[in-house]
Parts: sequence; structure tokens; C-alpha cells
Amino acid sequence: MTRPVVALLFAQFAAYHIDRCEAVAARLGDRAEVLAVEVATTSATYGWEASGVVAGARKRTLFPGEAYEAVPRWRRFWRQFAALWRCRMVAIGIGYDQGDIIALSWALALCGVRVVLLSESKFDDAPRRIGIEALKALALLPYRAAVVGASRHMAYMRFLGFCRRKVLPGYDTVGLARVLAQGGGVAAPEGTPHGARPFLFVGRFVEKKNLAALLDGYAAYRALSAAPHRLVMVGAGPAEAGLRAQIAELGLDGHVDLPGFLGAGDVARLLAESLALVLVSQVEQWGLVVNEALAFRLPVIVSGAVGARDALVRNLVNGFVVEDAAGLALAMGALSEEAGWRRMVAAAGDRAALGDVARFADAIEMLFDGNPASAASVECFCQAIGWDEARFARGWSKRQA
Repeated sequence: MTRPVVALLFAQFAAYHIDRCEAVAARLGDRAEVLAVEVATTSATYGWEASGVVAGARKRTLFPGEAYEAVPRWRRFWRQFAALWRCRMVAIGIGYDQGDIIALSWALALCGVRVVLLSESKFDDAPRRIGIEALKALALLPYRAAVVGASRHMAYMRFLGFCRRKVLPGYDTVGLARVLAQGGGVAAPEGTPHGARPFLFVGRFVEKKNLAALLDGYAAYRALSAAPHRLVMVGAGPAEAGLRAQIAELGLDGHVDLPGFLGAGDVARLLAESLALVLVSQVEQWGLVVNEALAFRLPVIVSGAVGARDALVRNLVNGFVVEDAAGLALAMGALSEEAGWRRMVAAAGDRAALGDVARFADAIEMLFDGNPASAASVECFCQAIGWDEARFARGWSKRQA
């Protein structure tokens, strides 16, 4: 008997996309064949290395050796449709506002495919205009369900019309075991001594990451601290020249390291040696590096805009949610005291499982089977979105898939 096919579609595979595909393949086992589809090998946005095999799944690269943005939309549509129209369920992790994806979602739905939205959008990511939001709601009509980040992401999907369709958390997850292994398998407080650990930022050097405020806060922290820790900023982008100028202006030369863009393994090794992750973006739909930091039990300092803070960060417990450079300086100062840092390290591991790729596999399995997964999975979902299990059960039973 032919197994039903469940497909996962992404523009380009990074390590965490492979994590998700492999987790779903392992979870569904012999019940379904998992088709892992990446549209292109590279992109203009991200400098990820070309992806390798996907264990347990059948992988297809639709435009091998090409950049995603360089492929015309009409070619992307036809190649994607040809690869997916026979599937039972297709989860789409490409922006739902792109023309080829809008056409693809409608075409697949008309062929009887159960189309699932993978999204990390939330209402506060950008100014919203009611006319544009109404058009989005129309474009999303073919989707039977959605897998999103956490509570704010769920609320935005409800706003866009998913009131009678299932919306589950678990999309923004990574393989914590992989990340920890890449970093050497040693989590805080073991390994590098507290005094030798730097603060760490990982991300693109672009305006929305609020890097000028990060440097201002770090300079204020150094002025307050008797034994300040270094700052390492991993990444690349158009804001780099301005950052270097600000570093010189603030007198931070020799105290801030800019190693450039690094691959997943190098980032994991840096996390293993760091004091805390700092991510104070003005706009941040999620921030997967927060999940990776928790794999090493690191405290995190985030802004309120960071989507990951809903599920993964408890202010003053396993990290800090800060509003400005002054708050950042005080948070850095608190983590420079080893006793306080160790208390947060002990708490950081308690929420790590909420950011593990097993939660994504839970969500896809629930939508594939039409029933909730294990009690442990439901408990994790409820922790992530702040619901009790009775409310989750009521919501599940009254919504269609």
C-alpha cells in the first residue's frame, strides 16, 4: 500500500530546516513518507552553506545551484506545484504574501491537498493597515491550519481569520541535541569559567537588529563595571561600517570582536563559551538563536519585540527583557556577578524543551493524525502559550483541521 506523502517546503535549507524535516520523518515513521523540498540552493539574504542529506526523508532541491531570488516566480510556481500536487499534506514555510506562494496554495487546495501555513509573523512586527490585512486574510483562505511560534503569533493568525482553523505553536524550533553536540556537548556552568565568558550577539548587521543601542548599552555597562566582560558580535551586513565607526567613537576598540559571518558549528562553539546571548532587536519575529542559547543553558537578554521571549524567556528567571540601552547595561551588570549568573543558568534549562524541534514534530503529527499527540506534548504546548490543558482541549475539539 502506498504511503501518504507529507511535504515540507522551504525556500532554502539551513541546519534548522533539516532538523525539522528529520524530526517529522522520525515521528511519522512508516505512517507517511516525508518529502523535504527546498526551492533553491542559495539566497541573497542568507549565507548558509549548501544543505546535505535529510535523514529519513526524501529530499528535493527544485533549482540546484541557483539563488532563490534569481528564479522567476512563474518558474518557481510550476516546479513547486509539479513536486507537491500529489501530496496529502503540504506545510509551506515561505512567505504567504509572495505571488507564487499565493498561487501555489490555491492550486494545491483545489487539488484536494491539505495546505498548512508555517509562519512566525505577529501583529507588532510592523504598522498594520486594515486593507492590507484584509487582503492577507483572503490570500490565507486555502490554508487548513497553521503552525506558528507562540502566543503572539497565534493571536495574529486568529486576527487573519483562523478562528475555526487549528493553530498550533512549535514552528520556531531547532534540534537542541545537534546544537549542543556542535558546541562540544558541554553546557553552562561547566566549561569556560565565568570570568572568561563574553556576551554574544548573533545575527545580520541590519537596522532592525538595533545594534547601535546594543553598543550604547555595552559602553554604559563597561562604565559601571569593575571587571567587564567582552562583547562578540557575529554577523555581517550593510550596517557593519557604521558599527565599526561607533565602536571607535565609544572607545570600545579592543573590547568588541567582529569575527564576521560564521557557520552553524562555529556559532555553537561560541555559544558554549559565552556568558549570555544578547538580542535587543526593534523587529524580531522569533530569534532562533535564543533556542540555541538555551541548549547551552545560557541566560538571554532580549527586547520585547523578540518573539521567542513569549515561550522561552522568563524575565528575571532565565534572562532579562529590556527596553533600552540603560536597561541593557543593568542586565549585563547583573550577569557579571557569578552567583546571579549561576542561578539563571540553572533556570535556563527548564524552558529549553519548548524550543526543541520535537515540538514541531508534535504539531505536524497532530495535524496529520487529527488528534493531539502525547500528554507530554500537550503540556509543552500549554507552557509555550500560557494556556492550561483544559483550554487547549476545548480549542482543539471545536476547530477544524
